[in-house]
Amino acid sequence: MYKFLIDSDALIKISKAGFLGTLTENFDVLITKEIYEETVIEGKTGFYQDADKIESLVQNGKIKILKVRHKKNSNLNFGKGELSILNIHKKDSLIITDDLRFTSYMQKENIKSVSSAHLLLTLVKKGKINKNKAYYYLEKLKPFIRKEVYKLVKNDIRSE
Repeated sequence: MYKFLIDSDALIKISKAGFLGTLTENFDVLITKEIYEETVIEGKTGFYQDADKIESLVQNGKIKILKVRHKKNSNLNFGKGELSILNIHKKDSLIITDDLRFTSYMQKENIKSVSSAHLLLTLVKKGKINKNKAYYYLEKLKPFIRKEVYKLVKNDIRSE
């Protein structure tokens, strides 16, 4: 089973688009304590509904929280969440992020990552959702993602 390490930005977008539950039913979804604090603890202080959804999935064991043991990469100019993801990443996991600067860094370092929108393509390819459902979720993601990513994923779903 795929292991997805999801950063805060992507986790919130996936929750807002409505396919976080589908994702957790079909794949191992992992976050760090730092990501939990950003999305749930800070999210609840701002009364964000996605914070409650994420917390519920954590409480039900659908999203697992990993603890960062060895802190390295502290000289990199990323937030706590991104740094924690880098520190916990293993070759058998895929990082999910929509942060362009973080994605560029990972490409340079040959670390595999995809955007939240590209997860829809994975769900279609694996037969977990149909194309219509993928288009529906993609439309809900549209306000939160770059236009070129939206167009690319829409064409890729069409090609499947």
